[in-house]
Amino acid sequence: MSALSEAPCRKSGHLGESAPLIVAHRGASGYLPEHALEAYKPAFEMGADYVEPDLVVTKDGVLIARHEPMPSGTTDVADHAESASRKKSRRADGEEATD
Repeated sequence: MSALSEAPCRKSGHLGESAPLIVAHRGASGYLPEHALEAYKPAFEMGADYVEPDLVVTKDGVLIARHEPMPSGTTDVADHAESASRKKSRRADGEEATD
C-alpha cells in the first residue's frame, strides 16, 4: 500500500465513501497574497480542510511563513532607504540576487 493510499480521508457522505483531504498550499494564493492570514480564511471557505504553509526560520530563531527564498520576490523591502545597509548579494535557487 502506498503512502498516498494511506493518507487520512474525510467522509464524503456518498454511500460511505471517503473523500480526500483538501490541503490549500499557502492559502487561497490565487486570490490573495500567499501566506497572508487574509488568504487562509477564503481557502477554508472554499472547502480546504487544512492550510499548509512554508515555514522558514530567521537568523534570530523566529518561524515565518514564506515561500520565496529572497525577500525581493514578494516584498518591496529593497525600495526602502532604511533597509539599504542590510542589502547583500547571494545565490538562491541557482540565481544571483541582491536583497
